[in-house]
Amino acid sequence: MRTNLVVAAVPIFAALAASCSTSGPRVTFEEPSSDVANPGGGPQPSFGPVVQQPEPPPPISGGTLAMAPDQTTAVAADSDRDRIYVVDLPTRSLRHTIQLPRRSEPGRVTVDDEGRAHVALRRAGGIATVDLGTGALTFRDACGTPRGVAFDKARAMIHVACASGELVSLPLRGGAARTREVARDLRDVVVDKNGVLVLTTFRDASEIRLSDAGGKQVRPNDGSNVAWRAVAAPDPDCQGCDDETAIVAQEPVTEAVSPQPGGYGGASVSGGCAQPTGIVTTRLKVGKGSVRLSEAVLPVDLATNGREIAVVAAGNAFTPDLPQIFVVHRSVVRRSSPNGDFGGCTPMIRGQVPGQAVAVVFDGADELVVQTREPAALHIMAADRKRPWKTISLATDSVADTGHAIFHSNAGGFIACASCHAEGSDDGHTWTFVGMGPRRTPSLLGTTPGTEPFHWDGEMRDLRDIVDHVFVERMSGPKIDEPQFGALGDWMFSLPAPPRLRAEDEVTARGAVLFQQRCASCHAGPLLTNNASVDVGTGGAFQVPSLVGLGWRAPFLHTGCAKTLFDRFDPACGGAQHGEVKDLSKAQIQDLVEFLETL
Repeated sequence: MRTNLVVAAVPIFAALAASCSTSGPRVTFEEPSSDVANPGGGPQPSFGPVVQQPEPPPPISGGTLAMAPDQTTAVAADSDRDRIYVVDLPTRSLRHTIQLPRRSEPGRVTVDDEGRAHVALRRAGGIATVDLGTGALTFRDACGTPRGVAFDKARAMIHVACASGELVSLPLRGGAARTREVARDLRDVVVDKNGVLVLTTFRDASEIRLSDAGGKQVRPNDGSNVAWRAVAAPDPDCQGCDDETAIVAQEPVTEAVSPQPGGYGGASVSGGCAQPTGIVTTRLKVGKGSVRLSEAVLPVDLATNGREIAVVAAGNAFTPDLPQIFVVHRSVVRRSSPNGDFGGCTPMIRGQVPGQAVAVVFDGADELVVQTREPAALHIMAADRKRPWKTISLATDSVADTGHAIFHSNAGGFIACASCHAEGSDDGHTWTFVGMGPRRTPSLLGTTPGTEPFHWDGEMRDLRDIVDHVFVERMSGPKIDEPQFGALGDWMFSLPAPPRLRAEDEVTARGAVLFQQRCASCHAGPLLTNNASVDVGTGGAFQVPSLVGLGWRAPFLHTGCAKTLFDRFDPACGGAQHGEVKDLSKAQIQDLVEFLETL
C-alpha cells in the first residue's frame, strides 16, 4: 500500500486531523445518527427471485484485490469463477482474463516489482503467478492450504501463510522454498517497513511477529476473533513510530446470549451514542488503537492510503438501507479509547456499490477501488467515497445463488450466519447462553447433511427449525419461504469437508485400530456420528458430533474446554464415560490423536 498519499483535514474533527495535509480529494466524515429506529433489530435483507448455481459458489473469504507497484494496475482474483483479472485503471480497461482450473478458488493477491502477480489458490493449493504484461500463467507449489501471500522486496521472496500452520517462503526467481512451522489456522502475512513478518491467525485473531533468527512473538487477541483481514498500515505522519498493522476482526459479546426472539441483535449505548449491534461487532484495529464499526456485517477486507482506512462489509449487500463501505480517518482510530470507543458516535463515511463487495484498495490517484463478486466488477468510487463514478465490468456470467446470499447476509440483527460460521466453518468461540450455559460453535464443513437433530442439545429437529428459530427469530431475519429454504439447504449441504491435516502412516494406522475399538460405537458411518444425544460425563446428554475435519476446529467439546485433542482425554474435561479410553497409555493416546487428524 502507498503511504505517501494525503486527504483533506475535515471540519467535523478538525482538531483531530489538524496535522494532516490539505491536498488531494475533499473527503467529509459524517457523524452517524444517534437514533436507532428499531432497537430489537435493524433493516432486513431482500433476496429477490430464487436462483441456484449448478456448482454452488464457495463461501466468501474476501481480500482478493491488489495494486501493482505502478499504482495504476489492479489485479483481482475471482474465487467464484476461478479467474484472475488484470485491469488498467487509468484507461478503465480489462487487460487480461486468466482462466484457472476448476475449483482453484483464487484468494489473496500480491504483486512483485518485476511485473508478476502471485495468487493463493485456496482450494487447489499452491500459487498461481501471472505475468502482468503478457497474461502468461505459471504455478508453484507451496502448501495445500494457502491463505495469505505477501511480496518481500528486501529478501526477494514471496511469503505464503498456510492454514495448516506453515509459513512457506518462495524465492522470487526460483529455487528451494523455505518452510517454517508457525501456528495452525494462519490467515494473513504482512511485511512491515522494518522487514518484520507479521502473521495473523483466522479464528482466534492472534498476531504473530517473526524474526530472521527464528524468534516468535505472539500477541494474543484482545477479545476479538475471526480476523478477516490484515494489511500493512504505516503512519505517514509519524516518521519515528514503529510500523503498524491494520486488522479488521469480529468481537463477540462477553455477556450471556438470550435464545429468545431478537436475542442476537439490538442496540447498545456507548459514549452517549446509541448504536445498532449484534452479538458480534466489527472491530478495526491499527496498532494500539481501535474502533467499532457496529453496522459492518462480515468485514471481509480493508485497505489504507495512510490516513484513511476503508472496510468493506459483504454481509450488507442485500440490505439497501445499510452501507457496504466504511471509511474511517486514521486520527479517529489513533485517539480512540482502549476498548474501541471514540467517546461518541465514530465519525466515518458510509458508501455503497451495486452488487456484493468483497475487496478494496486505494490506487495511485487516491481513488478508492471496490471489487464486487456478483456482478464481477471493479467500482472506482467518487471523491466523497460514497458511490461509484466509474465501473469496470470483469465478467458477465452470473454466479448468483440464493442460498449463498442468505448465508452471508445480515439477517436484521446485524449478524449473518457466516458471522459465526466464518467461511462455512466456525468462529472458534464458546458462547454462553441464558438457561443453557456454554456452547461451542460447530463447523458446517462436511458435517451437516444427515446429522439431524442440530445444536448440542439436539433441540433443533432439522434445518427448517434452525431457519425459523435462529435466523428469523433470534437473528431478527425475514421469513424464509420454501424455495428460499431449499436453496439455503442445498448450498449449506454442499459445503465440502476441509482437507486432511495429516497423511496416513504407521502411527495413524495404530490409532485407527484404537479408534475402531474404543470410539466407533458412537462415531460411526461416513460422517462419524450416530446422531444420538449421549451423556459422557460432561454435564448432560449432548449430541455426538461428526468428527469430519476434526483437527481443524479446536477447541473441542461443547464447553470448548479441550484446547487440544490431548485435553479431550482428561476426564475432567472430556468426561469419564467418553469412550473406552481410561486404560490408554500416553503413547496410545498420541497414536489416537494422530489418527484423529487424518479424519
